[in-house]
Amino acid sequence: MTETEQIDVPHIAATIPVGEGPSAVALTPDGTRAYVTNYGRWATHSPGDTVSVIDTATHEVVATVKVGVGPTALEVVPDGSRVYVVNYGSGKEPGNTVSVIDTATNTVTATIEVGNSPDGVAVTPDGRRVYISELGSEANPGNTMSVIDTATDEVVDTVDVGAAPGAVAIHEKGGHAYVVNYGRETDTEGTVSVIDIATNKVAATVTVGKSPGAVAITPDGAYAYVADHGSFSDPGNTVSVIDTRTRTVASVITVGSGPGGVAIAPDGSRAYVVNMGGNKAPGRTMSVIDTATRTVLKTVPVERTPAGIAVSADGRRAYIANYGANIVSVVDLEQL
Repeated sequence: MTETEQIDVPHIAATIPVGEGPSAVALTPDGTRAYVTNYGRWATHSPGDTVSVIDTATHEVVATVKVGVGPTALEVVPDGSRVYVVNYGSGKEPGNTVSVIDTATNTVTATIEVGNSPDGVAVTPDGRRVYISELGSEANPGNTMSVIDTATDEVVDTVDVGAAPGAVAIHEKGGHAYVVNYGRETDTEGTVSVIDIATNKVAATVTVGKSPGAVAITPDGAYAYVADHGSFSDPGNTVSVIDTRTRTVASVITVGSGPGGVAIAPDGSRAYVVNMGGNKAPGRTMSVIDTATRTVLKTVPVERTPAGIAVSADGRRAYIANYGANIVSVVDLEQL
């Protein structure tokens, strides 16, 4: 599918070329910039080392920032001044750093050492702490998270969680971080560790679908949506919805193959899940979920292997990092 063909789809407002293997996208609080990790290629052990900076008004890349090897995820702090980028490394050479980007200059101002193969990142609502998950390798999965003090950019605590922790989400009302534990290849189920951020202790562990890869929390803090990705050789097709009050799975929703990134509309009415697919059949779709009924309203086409997604603060647009196409798709959500 070419860029012209993709733009001709009514809900695609733009397609923006970025670096190789874009895996995640995050927006600044004012919505003027989108930051995109360019991981590179996992299959060929050729990781990238850059973050693309997109001007959301012009849909153009205005800067490319060199970070660590194999950047996989990133998050902007609440005041918009910095971006924390986790550098996973590659399957052959695990990384162990977090790059801190100053958004005023788009330069790296600090590099922080953490555990092996960091894969997920979340910033607390007050901007004082950053939680970094340490996935590890298939042969030696990690089971820890590093906690960074943003005032000093130093690791101040370590939290023990489940096997192979990945994506992280923190909600301002609940005081808890939710980290998905991808687990081992032989595990038939995955888990989510619920961390009390006041004590940095695991308060609960929730069983979900196999190899969960992403998590997002509704604006009211009542539910966490977890994408049960499965393996790349045998992708899953469900989203587990966790009731954050009872810390149990309230619903399981069938979506597309290999669900990847998840984002919730600012008003909480919709959840958007991009479907990555697997090794044999890369995905090209996004599932739109009605959060009131927990049903899929529609499945819409996007570009190849969509991996990460972020929704603008006004709820009008979604920015999708298409790992297999080296582009970011800008989706007009009002056209859906």
